[in-house]
Amino acid sequence: MKHLPLLLLALMAVLFFLTLDRPEAWAGWLHAFSEAGMVGALADWFAVVALFRHPMGIPIPHTAIIPNRKDEIGDSLARFVADHFLAPDVIRARLASVNLAGNAAHWLKSPAGQERVLDLGTRLVKSMLGALNEEQVRRFISRLGNRQFEQLNLAPLVGRTLEWLVEGGRHQQVLTQALQFSLVMVHDNRDLIRGNVQRESPWWLPGFVDDKIVVQMLDRIETLLLEMSLDPDHPMRGDFNRWVEHWASDLQTSPEYRRWGEKVKADLLENRNLQDYFYQLWTDLAEGLEQGLDDPASPLRKEMNSVLTSFSEELEHDEEMQLWVNGWLLESTVALVDENRTAISSLISETVRSWDAVETSQRVEAAIGRDLQFIRVNGTLVGGLVGLVIHAFKML
Repeated sequence: MKHLPLLLLALMAVLFFLTLDRPEAWAGWLHAFSEAGMVGALADWFAVVALFRHPMGIPIPHTAIIPNRKDEIGDSLARFVADHFLAPDVIRARLASVNLAGNAAHWLKSPAGQERVLDLGTRLVKSMLGALNEEQVRRFISRLGNRQFEQLNLAPLVGRTLEWLVEGGRHQQVLTQALQFSLVMVHDNRDLIRGNVQRESPWWLPGFVDDKIVVQMLDRIETLLLEMSLDPDHPMRGDFNRWVEHWASDLQTSPEYRRWGEKVKADLLENRNLQDYFYQLWTDLAEGLEQGLDDPASPLRKEMNSVLTSFSEELEHDEEMQLWVNGWLLESTVALVDENRTAISSLISETVRSWDAVETSQRVEAAIGRDLQFIRVNGTLVGGLVGLVIHAFKML
């Protein structure tokens, strides 16, 4: 593009010299046009070049504007973006005009959308699993976990947990489940229990007596377990309730239980076999997850796809939920951008500051220089037309 205005300038110079001191009337008009065209071309050449460098290398004041004022330009651009692009009203107006939740639900229902989300989720999970399997990461997590575990008061923690169970009556629910499980286990293993008792009984005790005693004992145990599981006001449930409350209090206040908790904690920290066992469990789980994520036909991928489809369909048909999601996204995004718009816009100014001055000038010139060369072309032609006007005024 630099060649075009340069050729026009050369054309103006040729016309100027060809019509110099020519007596013909038309020569005067062409001479005025070419003379003013050269002035316009040179003036706009100077103006354009002065933006990026010193014209002809001469350090004329107010030239090489972009290299000399690179930092100020970056700061001004950052302020402009922060004030006019990242302003809360601008963000709110833009997001309010778009049904983000509805569009997302529609996109998630498409095969391309589901594949993209599943692929992204798979890569994120695999990346996390891979990082956790790294030796240095594992050592770091192990040190951090041990340090946090060392600071833990185990007995008071167990006591507060029991207290929480008692407050909501949850311990009774746990007891009910345990009683029902025990009842089933005793009933299903009556023959096994009777056989074990007969083998351990004295040789002189008749078998039918032994068996009768065991049957009656099992019947009474099953009856007791059934009554306790069905009657929430059973006396033994009250005894259990008082025992749990007393134990929860002792765990939080008793020095003996505190010493017990410290001993258990120390044993766990020193048990390398237990830690290796847990790590092996984690490794097996991670490998199974990775294999399931890699296989498109795996039950894991199918379940993820099913959950994603159900979610998108439900969201697409629930307009009330869409309004709530859109409102939440709008307010969250506006608040997030408003709180951080200075930091976001500073990325522009800091990036520009990190550039070399000459490199910055070259980048800007490469971006807008083509249009600036049209300024030189227009300056040449407009200058020539002004020369004709001045010549006409002189003739008049």
